[in-house]
Amino acid sequence: MPEITRQVDLRAGYYNAIKSLQEGTYKGSGDIIDWTLWDRLVMLNTTNRHVLFVNGIGGTFPGGALKDMADTNVEGNQGMPLGSKLYVRAIKLFYQFHAEPSEAIMQDFYDMLQETTFNISIYGKYSYGQWGLDELFGICVTGQPLAAVVAPGISQNRYVGIYPLNLPIVLASQVSFQVQVEHHAAAADTLNTDRIKVGLNGILERLS
Repeated sequence: MPEITRQVDLRAGYYNAIKSLQEGTYKGSGDIIDWTLWDRLVMLNTTNRHVLFVNGIGGTFPGGALKDMADTNVEGNQGMPLGSKLYVRAIKLFYQFHAEPSEAIMQDFYDMLQETTFNISIYGKYSYGQWGLDELFGICVTGQPLAAVVAPGISQNRYVGIYPLNLPIVLASQVSFQVQVEHHAAAADTLNTDRIKVGLNGILERLS
């Protein structure tokens, strides 16, 4: 009786590999992605309280300037969009001077940080987090030292800009929330037109 040679069909394995490579981007139920929701304020010594994440793309700053994608990626009015939920795990902060800062301006900047608070509030939940702005910025030296008389280890400021949260703040679909940045002493006019961008970073779940 002749020996029967069994042929192995390798095509099935090939097709399974191709199918596996095509999976992961498109899902039937939705997406889970790393996401930052951001908004930006403009410093004015006549404004002691800034409210963010309530005025999206196409809205206006105080004074009338239009907000674009560089200013915010908030869509529409206050609240998370329908079909989206953001687990905020970190706060990101970025500061932009309108001109090259002098030592005196840097001191005004440090003074402003010490006199400013940052608050996240959710409608019906009141405050969900309160911090001093100096803590969030991660500045360990809040005075402007003279390099000639201060040791290098003291004269170096530590800027972090990303503040991880011990517990996530959950912004569920259609939840109304806002961030208040409040100066408890008027900021110096040398900081006028400087900008602070606030990012709420975490895991976004959204329907496809």
